[in-house]
Amino acid sequence: MRLLIVEDEPAIALVIQDVAIDAGFEITGIAGNMSEALELGSGADIALINVRLGDGLTGPSIARALFSGFGLGVVYFTVNPGLVENPEAKPASPEGIVDALSMAAQNARARTHRVASAPTFH
Repeated sequence: MRLLIVEDEPAIALVIQDVAIDAGFEITGIAGNMSEALELGSGADIALINVRLGDGLTGPSIARALFSGFGLGVVYFTVNPGLVENPEAKPASPEGIVDALSMAAQNARARTHRVASAPTFH
């Protein structure tokens, strides 16, 4: 499964990258802002997005753009639990990151399977 990491702190992005690679994910890129994320989004299946990047609370906007533009599954990453309503969407440990990414990958495969196996009408 191909993963795009959206994180503006290089050290954190590299830790996430290492954790994801160890879990079997292929990293398609690391983006630090929306324009980079949109540039790299077409090559990914899912994205792990920091909710609050250096330019403010832009993670949800990036997530909407990646989902609507490329159909990417999204996992939010934040150290501030009050920023996202769904607690499962905020992995805070390497194990949490792997679990959340695995769930997003499973959902992405299910979406692809449903689309690929849709009936054809003539």
